[in-house]
Amino acid sequence: MFESKIKVQTGLINQNEIDMALSKKVLLQLIIICIASGFLNCSNNVKEVNNSKFPAISGLLERRLPEHKNSFVFKEILEEGDTDVFEIWTKDGKVEISGNNEISMASGLNWYLRYYCHVRPTWDNFDISLPKELPKVKEKIRQESSVDNSYYLNYCTFNYSMSFWNWERWEKEIDFMALNGVDLPLAITGAEATWQNTLNRLGYTKEEIDVFLPGPAFNSWWLMGNLEGWGGPLPQNWIDGHVDLQKKILERMKAFGMKPILPAFYGMVPNSLIEKYPDADIRDQGIWAGGFTRPAFLAPTDPLFDKIASIFYEEQDKLFGSSEYFSGDPFHEGGSTLGIDVPKAGKNILKNMHKSSPKAKWVLMAWGHNPMNEMFNLINDNDVLILDLEANNYPKFEMHNNWGDKPFIWGIIGNFGGNTGLFGRMDATVNEFNRILNHPGLTNTNGVGVIPEAIENNPVMYELQFELKWRKNKVDLSKWLNDYAFSRYGKENQDIEEAWQVLRSTVYSNRMARNNEQQGTTESVFCARPSLKIEKVSSWGTSKLYYNPSDLLPAWKAFVAQSNEFKDSPSFEYDLVDVTRQVLANYGQWVHTKMTEAYAEKKISSFRAFSDLFLELIKDQNELLNTKTEFMLGPWIASARAWGQTKAEKDLYEFNARTLLTTWSFQDSNLHDYSHREWGGLLSDFYFPRWEMFISKLASDLKGEPSEEIDYYSFEENWNKEHKFYATEEQQDCILKADEIYNKYYDKIQASYQQNTDK
Repeated sequence: MFESKIKVQTGLINQNEIDMALSKKVLLQLIIICIASGFLNCSNNVKEVNNSKFPAISGLLERRLPEHKNSFVFKEILEEGDTDVFEIWTKDGKVEISGNNEISMASGLNWYLRYYCHVRPTWDNFDISLPKELPKVKEKIRQESSVDNSYYLNYCTFNYSMSFWNWERWEKEIDFMALNGVDLPLAITGAEATWQNTLNRLGYTKEEIDVFLPGPAFNSWWLMGNLEGWGGPLPQNWIDGHVDLQKKILERMKAFGMKPILPAFYGMVPNSLIEKYPDADIRDQGIWAGGFTRPAFLAPTDPLFDKIASIFYEEQDKLFGSSEYFSGDPFHEGGSTLGIDVPKAGKNILKNMHKSSPKAKWVLMAWGHNPMNEMFNLINDNDVLILDLEANNYPKFEMHNNWGDKPFIWGIIGNFGGNTGLFGRMDATVNEFNRILNHPGLTNTNGVGVIPEAIENNPVMYELQFELKWRKNKVDLSKWLNDYAFSRYGKENQDIEEAWQVLRSTVYSNRMARNNEQQGTTESVFCARPSLKIEKVSSWGTSKLYYNPSDLLPAWKAFVAQSNEFKDSPSFEYDLVDVTRQVLANYGQWVHTKMTEAYAEKKISSFRAFSDLFLELIKDQNELLNTKTEFMLGPWIASARAWGQTKAEKDLYEFNARTLLTTWSFQDSNLHDYSHREWGGLLSDFYFPRWEMFISKLASDLKGEPSEEIDYYSFEENWNKEHKFYATEEQQDCILKADEIYNKYYDKIQASYQQNTDK
C-alpha cells in the first residue's frame, strides 16, 4: 500500500489502476476463502479431500491393494438427485476416482481395475496384482448409474453358501459387494439372538426356545416361515458368536454407505405360542416341503402382534442398531391366508416397522403367489421395495401389473441349491434389461439385483448383472466378453476369446422361458439317485440339455490348449476345471443312456462296458475336482467343524453341513439332493457308491440272480452321520489333470456324439 502511494505521488500510476489492483486482490482473497470453505470447487463441482476422509475406501485399498494404497486419490462429487456417478482420470501421477458416495468410488475403482489394469477381483480370486506403474487415464471418463440401487443376496444364500463363514470370508465378500456397487445387501446373520431375547421376554425357557431355533444350515427357511427346530439344538456359543459376527458385518457395510436389510417381524411365531396365549389369533400354517411343520402365524390384526413386534424390534435394535430396510414374507411358499384380512395385515406389519424406524421400508420377495397385490392396498408406494427374483426368466412385475407404482428390483437368481453347473441367460439378461430400461410405461424400476440361492459359481453372470447398474446403453456382449476374458485372466488371447463366445452360445444361452420352465443349471446325472431313466436330480430341476453338447467341445479344446499360457491365473484354472467338469457331466448322460439301452436289450457285454465307463467317469471327475478347493467337499466340512468348541458341537455342525447337501430333511422326501454338488469327495463317497449299488443290482438282474431293492435313504442317512476327514488342500495340479482327462476322453466323446449325428 505504501509502495502504491509513492507511485501515485510520482505519477507512475493513476488512482484507477490502484482501485483495479485492490479489487483483484480482494477478489482473490474471496476466492481463497470460498475454496477453503467448500463453497467453490476447482472443477465439475468436485471437492478434493484426503483419502482418510473415506475410511471404508482406505480400508479396501489396504486390504486389496496394499502396494498401491497411495497411488489413488478419491474425491467427492457433489451431485443433486439420486443418480450415482463416478469419474476416473490420471492427474499428477495418481489415479483420481471421484464419486458421489463411497459405493460409487469403489465402483469406479473396480471399473479402473477391469478396463485399465485388466484384473478382476472375484470369488475364485480375491487377490489383485497390479503393475508397478499404473495405467494412465488421459481423458476423464464418467459413468452414471442407470438405476438407483443394487440389491444383493437371497435368504437361501446364507445357508447354501454362507452357513459356516467366518469374519475373514465375510470381509472379502463385503469388499466384493462394494466393488460391484451393492448398496442394499440382505443381512440376516445373528437373527437367532434376536428371537432368543424376544422369547425370553415372553416367558419361554431355554428348552422351549431350543425347539424353535434351527441348526446352522437351516436358518434361512426358519426365517422364511417354512420350518422350526430342524438341525438343532443350537449351542449358545454359536448364537453369541454370530452376534459378534453380525456386528462386524453391519459395521463394515454401513462404513461403505450400504443400507443393510434386517429381518422383520411379520407374524411368524413358534407353534408353542398358542399354549402361552390361548386367546390370541394364532394360525396353524400346515406342512412345508420335506414334511416340516411350519411355524405358526400370528394374525397382524391381533393385539398380541403389536406387543411381540415391539419386543422384537427393541431387542434387534439393542443387538444390531437401527435400520431403514426390513425383510419378511408372510405366506411364503404356501402359507395360508385363510381368515386373514390381508390389507390390514400388511398395514399393521409396516406400522410396527415404522415404530422402530420412522423411515422404514418393507422388502418383499416376488416368489410364487407373493407378494399379493391386496397386501399393499393400505400401504404407500414408497414404503415397500419388491424383489423380482427371476426377472430375466419369469418376470413377475408384468404378471402383477407392475405392482402399481411400487418400486421393484429387477433381479436374477441363476443358481438353485448350490448345484454345480455352467448356466446362464446371458443374451436374455442384456436384452430384457435394455427393454425395461427403455420401457416408456415403466417408471418404478428401482435397481438391479443378484439374488441367487448360492454363490461362488458362474461369476460371469453375476458380474454382468452388477455392471448393468452402470450401463445406460445396451451392452455389446461380444465386446464385453472379450474384455471380461482379458480382465479375468490378465492377458489377451484370441483362442480364449473365441472359447467364451462358444460358452455364450451353449451353456450361457438358456432362453427366457416366461413359463418357469427351467430355473437353474442342467443337473449332472452323476449326482442323481440311480435310475434307468434320469430326467432330473432334484424335484424341481432338470437334466435336459438346452444346447448340443458337442458344440461345447471347441471351448474345452481351447482352454486345454492355452492352459500353459495362463498357469499363473487362479481364475483361468477355475474355469478350466469347470469347463472340463461340464464336458464330462454332459458325456455322462450319453454313457448312461447307452448303459440303460444295453440293459433293456439284455446285452451283457455292452452293459458291462458302458457301466464300467460310467463309473470310471465319476472317478475321473472326482480326481479333477480335487484339484481346486472351490470344487472340494473338504473345505465345506472343515469350515463347519471350525465353529464348534467341543466334539459334540463339531459333530452337530458337520451333520448340518452334510445333510443340507444330501437328504436335506429328517426323512426321505422331495427335498433329497436339492443341494447336490459335483464336488471332490462327495462324488467318490456319496454319489459313486449309490451308482455302484445300482449297477451291481442291474448286473445281477441280467444274470438272473436274485437281488434286493436298494434303500438309498438308509445309505444317505448313515453318510450324514459319518465324520471322515476330507482334504482341504488341492490334491493335484489342475492343468496337468485337465490335460490328462482331455487326452483320455476328447476323441472318444467326439466320436460318441458323431454317432448320434450319423443316425
